[in-house]
Amino acid sequence: GSMRFVQGKTVEQQDVQALLKIRDRLVKSRTALINEIRGLLQEYGLTMARGAKRFYEELPLILASEAV
Repeated sequence: GSMRFVQGKTVEQQDVQALLKIRDRLVKSRTALINEIRGLLQEYGLTMARGAKRFYEELPLILASEAV
């Protein structure tokens, strides 16, 4: 069989790909932490809306309330 050659990625393409992988890991870690906190609060009867934006809006209110 004949070998096929492919064009390698440029340094810029490699940089972008690396940054996207790092961002993906950060988003997954953030989601896991949010879910862990939501689960803990649920054990105390406190529920929160889904989504990171709502989490950041609601968490300070919950922490400031007498419920915690």
